[in-house]
Amino acid sequence: MKQKDPNFEKEIQALASKMEDDDYAKAFYRVGIDYIYGCSWRYAGGMVASMRYKGEDYLDFYCSGNEGNVRKDIEEDLNSLEYIPVPYKKLKGE
Repeated sequence: MKQKDPNFEKEIQALASKMEDDDYAKAFYRVGIDYIYGCSWRYAGGMVASMRYKGEDYLDFYCSGNEGNVRKDIEEDLNSLEYIPVPYKKLKGE
């Protein structure tokens, strides 16, 4: 399985149509791109916003709450791209 792949941003473009849904986009942001890809929450918010083409920026997602939680459909979508999202609590050993 891939982890910290530099092609992550390119590969998640396969999920771009799902990002049009507000709930999906916010849930994707919360997954913890920070842990599987190596970017900040701010950058993750910007990445999600840019994939939606709705004139949003990182602030539309940044600190929106529940960061580090993985919704089942997001986990399945990332698994289909061979990425393994890690919930924040597991990462911290809680």
